[in-house]
Amino acid sequence: MLTSIEPHAAATAAGVVVTDLRTAAVEHTALVEAHLGRLTTSAEVGTGSDEDRTVTLSDAAWTGGVFIHVPAEVELDVPISVHVHVSSPGAHLPRVLAVIGHHARATLYLEHTSDEGVTALVDEVVEIVVEDSAKLRLATLQDWNAGIEHLGLQKTELHRDADVLALAFTTGGTTVRLRPEFDLVGPGAKVRPLGIYMASDGQWFDLQPYVRHIAPRATSDVLFKGALQGESRTVFRGNVFVHRDAFGTSTDENNRSLILTEGARADATPFLEIECSDITAGHGSATGQIDARHLYYLQARGIDRDTALRMIVTGYFTEILEEADLPGITERAIAVIERRIADADLSVVQVNDLNLREQQVD
Repeated sequence: MLTSIEPHAAATAAGVVVTDLRTAAVEHTALVEAHLGRLTTSAEVGTGSDEDRTVTLSDAAWTGGVFIHVPAEVELDVPISVHVHVSSPGAHLPRVLAVIGHHARATLYLEHTSDEGVTALVDEVVEIVVEDSAKLRLATLQDWNAGIEHLGLQKTELHRDADVLALAFTTGGTTVRLRPEFDLVGPGAKVRPLGIYMASDGQWFDLQPYVRHIAPRATSDVLFKGALQGESRTVFRGNVFVHRDAFGTSTDENNRSLILTEGARADATPFLEIECSDITAGHGSATGQIDARHLYYLQARGIDRDTALRMIVTGYFTEILEEADLPGITERAIAVIERRIADADLSVVQVNDLNLREQQVD
């Protein structure tokens, strides 16, 4: 496994630390001791301890790691990039620890790729601490080749008035279980978890966003959108927990899945666990096929069927990509989406023509 990090000269000049975790344990001992493993084993009220054995294994035997520290008041104009690449078989346990100081501004990109034909298990734990009034834009890309089993926990802790937008883009790997978790421990904290997933024949994605509202007057809004084709399956198991002291909470959680071909299956169980009555909360899910009206209107304007389908599927994800507005990531995501669509057999894509038939009858 190769873990590469790309600190920018401007970031280094501003005191930003981007280094391997073993070096950080020696040179930045206080920060590493204070935070490494804390988010995955915390017994703090409302957060609970994580009993997942894959996390326990990472805590005990991680094989390579990255440490990132953005000091207080530092505002970065360029993203920090971490690239995890698997080139050999076996088990790999990468670890990432990031601490964003108070009133800091940063963007973090975490990319996952592998060599063709490599079979491996990747057990990854990411811990991110976002301190008071800090702002973080986080993007993770799971673009593995076939043969990779990925178990990922991405745990973020938000303090007072912290603001986080997190985009998870899952498209590669044979099996991916991704758990983007967010603990809102400071009043006024705000998180926007976004997800895009594209599953093809033989892939299984298990997506488990989890938001814990521990402090009052915090806000969360979860939106995951996916497209499936072939004999693929996705599971969305979103959960929002609101502690009894988290009055003034505002939260929403939604999942939408687009079934492109017969044989694909999408399951969704958005869940709310609420202990406080003084809140605003909502959740929902929707699964369906391409609307035949959209396809009909595009073809009526001289666009061939395959091109129209590509436009519809790409446009389906535009809502999330435009909101995320992450330089470099948007272009990369669109390129991956277009590549996956180009590899698909569009002749077997199914459409929902019920609305079109009703409109023609009227």
